[in-house]
Amino acid sequence: MQQDEFSDHFEVLDSVEIAVIVLKVGGDGLPRYVAMNTKAQEFTKLGFDDFAGKTALELYGGATGRRALNHHLDVIAAGREATYDIVLPAVQKTKYLSTTLRPVFNDDGRLVYLVGSSTDITSERERDEALELTRLALDKAEEASQAKERFLANMSHEIRTPMNGILGMCELLKETALDDQQALFADTIFNSATALLSVINDVLDFSKIQADKISLRDAPFSLLDLVQDVGTLLWAKAAYKGLDLRTDYPADVPRAFIGDASKIRQILMNLLGNAIKFTGTGQVTASVSYDPGAAKHPLRISVSDTGPGIDQSQIEQIFSAFEQVNRQTTRVVEGTGLGLAITRALVERMGGRIDVASVPGQGAVFTVHLDLRQADAEDGAASPEDGVSCVQDQRLALNIQAVNTPSELPAEALKGMRILVAEDNKTNQLVVRKMLKPTGADLLFAANGQLAFEAYISAGCDLILMDLSMPVLGGLEATRKIRQYEQDAALPECPIIALTANAQPSDVEACMAVGMNDFLSKPFRKAELLARILR
Repeated sequence: MQQDEFSDHFEVLDSVEIAVIVLKVGGDGLPRYVAMNTKAQEFTKLGFDDFAGKTALELYGGATGRRALNHHLDVIAAGREATYDIVLPAVQKTKYLSTTLRPVFNDDGRLVYLVGSSTDITSERERDEALELTRLALDKAEEASQAKERFLANMSHEIRTPMNGILGMCELLKETALDDQQALFADTIFNSATALLSVINDVLDFSKIQADKISLRDAPFSLLDLVQDVGTLLWAKAAYKGLDLRTDYPADVPRAFIGDASKIRQILMNLLGNAIKFTGTGQVTASVSYDPGAAKHPLRISVSDTGPGIDQSQIEQIFSAFEQVNRQTTRVVEGTGLGLAITRALVERMGGRIDVASVPGQGAVFTVHLDLRQADAEDGAASPEDGVSCVQDQRLALNIQAVNTPSELPAEALKGMRILVAEDNKTNQLVVRKMLKPTGADLLFAANGQLAFEAYISAGCDLILMDLSMPVLGGLEATRKIRQYEQDAALPECPIIALTANAQPSDVEACMAVGMNDFLSKPFRKAELLARILR
């Protein structure tokens, strides 16, 4: 069979951009090439003398030839067309073809020819392969990110659990009769453990920022109260260094805004804490201003200090993560660690910006510019009595605390209350026992969730403190069983407070989803525990 037998057809087919092949089925049942149009010869780099009278196996050989011949035989056996992809290896570039092969029958119904048409899908295959490689790379990166997140969460849990014992027992120790040297030792232990906890929290926050898992929750809040609260929390730290910590909240600045109060609190805590850390003498001031006519960023929160200042060439570097680790020789100025990196990331996440103005030897001013909406009128501008129209010593804020804070409750304030504590760690059991024993509460301890469930059924209680990670049955599963039991028995729900070293927002959501009422992350202070119980 010669190609010129198909010349009338191939004059037309040579003009199209698809490859056309013709195979004749011989008496032995094997299909052999008898014709190819110009496009097919371009694809295969074969001339008539190269392919004529050969099967696919004879023509291509190897795996390619076997696959092609099998496709041809499948169409003959089925007696109907089929579409498949073939690969044509080449010295310079492999080609991928999508081929449709059709059987041709004579008047007697005998299959005599196979006619195939092929289109070049190399670009599509390369694109798909590139997309697949990208997907695999993204999956691998996501797996690595999740592994990192799990590692950090597990390490956080493993560190927070003993840290609760250290801080809890140290706090209780400080409440005992100590001489000056013993009190100094106890304070040093407590402050060192608190500093370590801060590092852990920073690492977790930074990992969430890197993974783009920081979410914002807008709600009305009092910025005035927030500023005063942060100042109150940090006043002792400043006073210990002999620094004056001041706040400036003018009366014309609105009191209430809509935004994520917890993130703004963290920003202010980081900036004030950093200023106190690097200021040797003088004062640190937090000030707030508001320009309602500004087209953008009407709210400004500034923190100024009288510290050593920062050279202009180093300002950008102080926002780099782990800068203090990388620059040991200039640590006095550059030891900002993760705090400022986290601060800038949070500010930018809220659509704001942070500026630094500084002269070496004359201190520094960090200014946060935010686009926060003012809250409704009933939550609006502060009155002159609420505002601080001039710079005010933050020590005054200490005098406006309530007289009876939870840590100052009278003896036996919880007398008669039955509290079930589900906690497998002996040290943390001791911490809770020592914190609550003076209140007069009746305490019952269970070493795992199953024992806690059984104790609740048999003895009942007024409140449950539930750890999450316990053997046999975890806190979430135990809570589900308790809530189901209460529902089946038509009993009122017993308040359940999670006490856990799992400190991620997802952990809080998981606790609320199974029916817990509150959440307290380890390590916790005595005042925090009592406040949760009394809530």
